[in-house]
Amino acid sequence: MARVSTRALPVVGRVDTPRLLATAAVGVTVVAYLSVLAYIVTVAGEPPRFYAVVAASFVAATLLARVARPRVATLVTVGLLAAGSYYYFATLPASVSLADAVGPMVADAVSMLSGLSILRIINAGTWALAIAPAPTLLAWYLALRRHYLAGAGVAGATLGLFVLTGDAAPATTLIGAVGVAGAAGFGDLAGDPAGVEVDEGRRDVLLGLGGIVATASVVDVVPEELLREAGSGLGGLAGSGTTEANLLGSADSVEISGSIELSPAVRFAVESDEGGYWRVGGFDRYTGGGWVRTGETRPYQETQLAPPVGADRRVEQTYTMESSFGNMPALWKPARIDRSDTGADVHSDGSLQPIRNFRADESYTVVSRRPVATPGQLREAGRDYPSAVEDRHTALPRNVPDRVEERTSRITANATNPYDTARVVEQWLSNNRGYSLDVSRPGGTIADAFLFEMSEGYCTYFATTMAVMLRTQGIPARFVVGYTPGEQVDDERWVVRGLDAHAWVEVYFPEHGWHRFDPTPAAPRQSTEQSRIDEARAADVESVDTNETGPGTPTPTAGPSDGSSTEIPPVTPGTTPDIEQIARRQATPPEPGGNGTAGGSGGSDGGGFTLPELPPREQLALGAVVALGAVAGARKSGVAGWAYREVWLRRQPRSDPVTDVQGAYERIEYVFSRQTRPRAEEETVRQYVEAVGDRRARRAAELYERATYAGDVTAAEADEAVALADSVVANRGRRS
Repeated sequence: MARVSTRALPVVGRVDTPRLLATAAVGVTVVAYLSVLAYIVTVAGEPPRFYAVVAASFVAATLLARVARPRVATLVTVGLLAAGSYYYFATLPASVSLADAVGPMVADAVSMLSGLSILRIINAGTWALAIAPAPTLLAWYLALRRHYLAGAGVAGATLGLFVLTGDAAPATTLIGAVGVAGAAGFGDLAGDPAGVEVDEGRRDVLLGLGGIVATASVVDVVPEELLREAGSGLGGLAGSGTTEANLLGSADSVEISGSIELSPAVRFAVESDEGGYWRVGGFDRYTGGGWVRTGETRPYQETQLAPPVGADRRVEQTYTMESSFGNMPALWKPARIDRSDTGADVHSDGSLQPIRNFRADESYTVVSRRPVATPGQLREAGRDYPSAVEDRHTALPRNVPDRVEERTSRITANATNPYDTARVVEQWLSNNRGYSLDVSRPGGTIADAFLFEMSEGYCTYFATTMAVMLRTQGIPARFVVGYTPGEQVDDERWVVRGLDAHAWVEVYFPEHGWHRFDPTPAAPRQSTEQSRIDEARAADVESVDTNETGPGTPTPTAGPSDGSSTEIPPVTPGTTPDIEQIARRQATPPEPGGNGTAGGSGGSDGGGFTLPELPPREQLALGAVVALGAVAGARKSGVAGWAYREVWLRRQPRSDPVTDVQGAYERIEYVFSRQTRPRAEEETVRQYVEAVGDRRARRAAELYERATYAGDVTAAEADEAVALADSVVANRGRRS
């Protein structure tokens, strides 16, 4: 009798599972880096155009995979890179020549590899649109051509770039790493088009790439305790959970967080002709969850610090550091550094950054030119903004809901010029939102959540919301950080603590430049800060006081309400009586369901079924990573095959009598092959069951031969065969 092999497990359908999974793994890595580009485009570009380009890239890759060799696909990819570069250059301002642009682009490329976020590029949306097609087409083409490791290498390297720039979130990075590892593992099983095993060296390279990406993601989520230990990494600002560290810990971006604390430690002292807000830096790109400073940083030269637009007055300040400090405050607008213990760089917004951290007792002197303009002059300034200012400082992410603009328009309906619009928004926020450091970071965009779903917050929430509200009205505004005046200890001397760190808004007026507005309620902020100082003094906390300060002296931090240090005088009765009335009349409480956090599912008063609250998106993403990793690991380790066999042994799917009998015998032979010995190559089914010596196996073999060679078995005999197999499996091959 001819031998029929039953050694392999039954195959369901004709799906090439390893190939399908390897292709999907490459796709996962491609989607990981595309999600980063999609975020960049949402913040700074045109999402519909981006999605159209990505879709076209996938379609082109699919068509090329059917008709073109890898060399042709590579040439097409090079062409796409060249076309993308040309498109990017074509969008630069007409005043920027190709020669002028190449140098900064090379510098930006080097900076990206050391952590420069792509969002810092002024034309970040265009850059993302230009870069997306080439790696997408090549990676997907290679996956479809069954060159899984090469496709994963292209996608993984692209994702690696975004890991280096800091634009890839930890969850995204881990998903990409799982995709790379999956392509290596499943690609090994699928093999290449010629049926040759995947080269071990190439597989190791891909697994190593996945490990590097995963390691980088772990570095991104280092516990905050380690960051606090590395205080110098935050510019000498100890405690990453303080207002100061959140606002000033990075020179390039501000990510708005949840609950924070106040640091009572003295940072520096200022000798100045007059007090004011000691400005550190401005941020022009709103991301929905924070702010980014775009543009280049250049070494300080006196000619770079041009005076402000319009009239100004000269103010000289000398700053002396109490401890290590990584920022360089100055009254707006700094025009000249007279003396510094360290060199300085100049940011695109005109703010200063020391080349190295200041040490205790080091100092510098800066001369500022403070803008001088009356409310009347600013009301008459009009809207003839320079295009560079308007384009850069009215831009908003595409995911900011329309309701922000709609509510702002209602609140400011009676304001007839940008100045009055800004004053109404400033006072509306101050009057209608409470001040608190104990808040939960909302989901969605910050300004929308603060405007509709939160009842209180601290300075970053107030300043962000005001800047976004003004931008919806076409008024250039930017988010600014620094320090309030601090404790005045002499006519021309101030002591500034960490808790004086603050965020406010600057608004641009034609012919008068940037002017400050502060929507954060001054009185509750000052009261909270004073309470923190009193607590620290009572606990004998170090660095709370100097020899100029102490428990007997009040420590006010001047705000906009007293008018002592603002460029724009506050509203006074008889000058603009409509502003206060408008702000009060337009007062609107948060939307129902808001209780200090965004995304609430409503209160408990309503009836009906309430959907459970989903975990945060990052937790869902990490859960998907764990699931994908478990699948890939199970497949590679053989656990998946073992699990499948165990299910197959215990629960035989039923079909027709012939198939059922054949399946029952295969189960019996598999059990005895594990308990006694496998069937030899030369043995027939009948010879094997006689050697095993089990009556159930002999009867099942008889039915098997009839089903296989005659196709003549009944449904009752199929039931008998399945019952025999169930008995053998249940008794694990004990002879009967």
